[in-house]
Amino acid sequence: MKPNRIPFVLTVVASLVSVAFMPAIAVAASPNIEALQAKPQGTERLSALLVRQGWLPGLHAQQYRLSSLLVLAPSSADAIEQQMARDRAIQNLRLNNRNNAALQQVLQGVGAMPVNGRLKLESTDANYLQARPEFDPVLNSTYTVVLPQATNTVTVLSDLGTCVVPHQAAASAKAYIEACIGKQSAWKSWLGIEMSMDWAWVANPNGKVEQLAVNGWNEQAQGSFAPGSWLWAPSRKVEGEQKQHEAIAGFLATQGEFVQAVQAPQAHSIVAIEQKTLLPEFDEAEPKPLETSEPWYLSSSDWGVVGLLQTPTARMRQAGSYSATFSRTSPYSRYSFMLQPFDWMEAGFRYNNLTNRRFGVSTTNLDQSFKDKNFDVKFRLLQESAHLPELSVGFRDVAGTGLFSGEYVVGSKRVGAVDFSLGVGWGSLGAGGGISNPFKVIGDSFENRPGSTVGLGGTVDTNTFFKGPAALFGGAQVQLPWEDWVLKLEVEGNDYQSEPFGNNLEQSTNVNVGLLHRVNDYMDFTLGYERGTEVMVALSFHERLDTFGTPKLSDPPSPKVNEAPPTGPVSWPAVLEELKQQTGWVATKVQGDEGELKLIIDEADAGYWQYTVDRATAVLHKHAPAEYAWFNYEYQAKGQKISQHIVDRNLWVRQRTTLLPNAWRDMPATKQRERIKYPYQTLFDNPQNPWKTSVSAGYRQILGGPDGFILYQLSALGNVSYELTESTVASGRVRAALLDNFDKFTFTAPSNLPRVRTFQREYATTSDFTIPNLQLTHYGKLGSDVFYTAYGGLLEDMFAGVGGEVLYRPMNSTVALGLDINSVKQRDFEQDFGLRDYQVNTGHATLYWDTGFEDILVKTSVGQYLAGDKGATVDLSRVFDNGVKMGAFFTRTNVSAEQFGEGSFDKGVYVTLPFDAFFTQSVAGTANLVFNPLTRDGGAKLSRSVELYDFTNARDPRLLTYRNPAAQ
Repeated sequence: MKPNRIPFVLTVVASLVSVAFMPAIAVAASPNIEALQAKPQGTERLSALLVRQGWLPGLHAQQYRLSSLLVLAPSSADAIEQQMARDRAIQNLRLNNRNNAALQQVLQGVGAMPVNGRLKLESTDANYLQARPEFDPVLNSTYTVVLPQATNTVTVLSDLGTCVVPHQAAASAKAYIEACIGKQSAWKSWLGIEMSMDWAWVANPNGKVEQLAVNGWNEQAQGSFAPGSWLWAPSRKVEGEQKQHEAIAGFLATQGEFVQAVQAPQAHSIVAIEQKTLLPEFDEAEPKPLETSEPWYLSSSDWGVVGLLQTPTARMRQAGSYSATFSRTSPYSRYSFMLQPFDWMEAGFRYNNLTNRRFGVSTTNLDQSFKDKNFDVKFRLLQESAHLPELSVGFRDVAGTGLFSGEYVVGSKRVGAVDFSLGVGWGSLGAGGGISNPFKVIGDSFENRPGSTVGLGGTVDTNTFFKGPAALFGGAQVQLPWEDWVLKLEVEGNDYQSEPFGNNLEQSTNVNVGLLHRVNDYMDFTLGYERGTEVMVALSFHERLDTFGTPKLSDPPSPKVNEAPPTGPVSWPAVLEELKQQTGWVATKVQGDEGELKLIIDEADAGYWQYTVDRATAVLHKHAPAEYAWFNYEYQAKGQKISQHIVDRNLWVRQRTTLLPNAWRDMPATKQRERIKYPYQTLFDNPQNPWKTSVSAGYRQILGGPDGFILYQLSALGNVSYELTESTVASGRVRAALLDNFDKFTFTAPSNLPRVRTFQREYATTSDFTIPNLQLTHYGKLGSDVFYTAYGGLLEDMFAGVGGEVLYRPMNSTVALGLDINSVKQRDFEQDFGLRDYQVNTGHATLYWDTGFEDILVKTSVGQYLAGDKGATVDLSRVFDNGVKMGAFFTRTNVSAEQFGEGSFDKGVYVTLPFDAFFTQSVAGTANLVFNPLTRDGGAKLSRSVELYDFTNARDPRLLTYRNPAAQ
């Protein structure tokens, strides 16, 4: 029977699951089976009620489904929140779709469903809830607990049809929707537009909601649906925001399983939703897309960017991703590292190794092949939709030597298992020509491509953009029926007759083919055949850095949180020792005053501050008397108060001992603020040794130089400090080289400026035992928000002198302003106490701004650099929720490109990773991976061991928001 596309009236639904208002509900298939209800006995935990009722896994009757248990509180704050969210979504969708009568009717039915205040439960297993009281709600007489009868249907709600479809274990969302509204015409299926909707939301009977991609152009692998689920599937013509559809699905999730009554109670009239059967043979989602977290499997090209082989596609990885790709197609070896700081931007760097060309400078390594350094960037202009392709514009070798520079515009469109791409390339991507440059309509200047300034490199030569010959390129990525294999086919636009240094190559065909194998979730291996003459091999690693974390299996178990505070005397030495074991923090003083317990924490640091504060609070709650309702952690460093965290003890405990309503569950129990109360009563003093010593490992490397692709040194570092006073510290570091290949390091780069950094080789190789730092530092404050420091001594490997810094940084402010001034003299190459003749004054005014847009932090410095040049450094970075930072910087000064030398100006990219993400035990600190393609003398800053912005990191307004995804 042809499906009816006009929905039946949906006033349904006082009997969908209006268990809060009726004693029992009958089911069409089994009219004698009723949903079971129970009321709490006084004030009672849900786990206790489940045990009392015998509603336990494996013990309850099979006709009931424990996983779909409903805890209903129609008069609760959660019920009001549910109704407001539903009504806002319905109102907005109605206003935006006035002419869609079918949608209006569906929304009317949803609006008639009861608001029942259903609680979101982590589990319905009484044993689990008893072990995790923070997920075990405390019930009272206003609650009703319902054990629903098991249904075997999936309910589809759409403006194109609403119906109840029998559940089938292996069926996809698309199968249920097609069973309800029918299939599209064949020609649309060929284009990947298999349905009239692109997205659907499943509301599982356990209350969980998930958004699903359901069309041929965006379909993902999906888990099987639970019987009793709802599918909210608005058609493409429905105008509305995603959050409105999420709100509708979220409300449907409060209704539990759809139950169709045989006879409605007199108080409720019901019109049955049309019943449908699944098509006899539905199509499963084959071939299966490979990663549910991505709309389509994305892989790297030979050049490292997301693409096919030699050609890019318009696709982007998800923000927070990185990829490292190593490819070989004779005579080129390429080493690429790409970052995805935003969903709409891919950027990174690459080394091109021309194995049949020598480096061309005087060096002891005569066999060293030529290394060319590139920067690439790609921007997404348009995201794929049902009818439009994804569209991106990209720039290859945009700030390198320009040997391989090129630009492109490319579109990608998915049709089921095939992802097509088509683009236009210029420069190295369009050297084969074949089409007239489309930009010639703007002017004749686009007809010819000016030569690049290869000698200096590093400039962004916009004069060449989109100029010269143009060529079409494109291809297809085919997901094979075996989910770990992908076929790549392409036609490239390069004819290899304009290669750098006259390195022109034979090309018998511009058609390339490759086969990619997914070795595992983070590594791909590709074997290809290119130019009709050469075999290509590539190995690519990729990962989501923003979701990276390690479970804290080696952390000591956190103290169990009991509702009742302790009684009896407190041994503060024992408390502080347990605090140190749990957090690594050292408290130098314990104070109390009028319900507040205050700890002075010295040199506090943490990988993830909220995690550490919670562990500290668990220790204090275990021992502190009930009179203390607030815990105050005051962080001090070098005698200066930096920041405070105030914990509402009662709220913190309640959030960990019972499942609270949403409003209380989401309220932060820990807040960052300054609280000044005098006098505090000192309960315990814990003075510390003024001496601090440590030993650590050091590593430094030089990439892509003429002496070798990688020069490295592994060393041992000894660190020592002594506090002369609370705010004045003498500190130093010694370095002993252990293992290196610096015997190959013979090349000293030419320079037209004072040699403030290009003596890198001399400083690295003259002595195996050095003193990188030895200085005296004084810290202070000018008011509550102004910090200062003054210092003098051996400040870094290459310079000694005196200086100071002032920083204005209000608590929780997104803006800070700093100024540093230094007078320094160059050190001897031995890095002992000798000095050279060169002396300079250097310093900068620096603005720090956390913009709030895409989590971008802007750091802009203006001043004089070590070579005496004057200019500005701009540093843009994004910090993700797990503390990973991706950034880029550049410096422009009054030095010309010719004076600066190769590279033209200083620039680089970097990634900062929290150590905590790599270890099974909580660890503070970060690892900084910086790619600075060249070491030159222009734009060089003094490397100060103390920078006040980092020193005052505890004032960061986002400090408590960073989370280790795997730590909980």
